[in-house]
Amino acid sequence: IKAIESPNKDDDTQWLTYWVVYGIFSIAEFFSDIFLSWFPFYYMLKCGFLLWCMAPSPSNGAEFLYHRIIRPFFLKHEAQLDSVVQDLKDKA
Repeated sequence: IKAIESPNKDDDTQWLTYWVVYGIFSIAEFFSDIFLSWFPFYYMLKCGFLLWCMAPSPSNGAEFLYHRIIRPFFLKHEAQLDSVVQDLKDKA
C-alpha cells in the first residue's frame, strides 16, 4: 500500500493494487472458506471475482475496491499500522 500511495508512479500501480486486493481477499477467505465452500457455484463466483479484479481496464475490480474500501481504511489507520510495523521490526 505504501508503494501505491507513493508520489513516484514509475512502478506498476495496477498490479500492486491487484495484489493488495488479492491479499486482503485471501485473508478474508481463509477465515470464511469453510462456510463459503458449501454455497453452490462459490468457486465459479470466486474465479469471476478474481478475473474482474485483474481485468485490463481502467475501472477494473481491484481499482474499484482499493479506492472505495481499502484506501480510506488505510489512510484512517495509517499511523497505527506504521507503529505496529515498527514495533515488529524492532522486535525482529
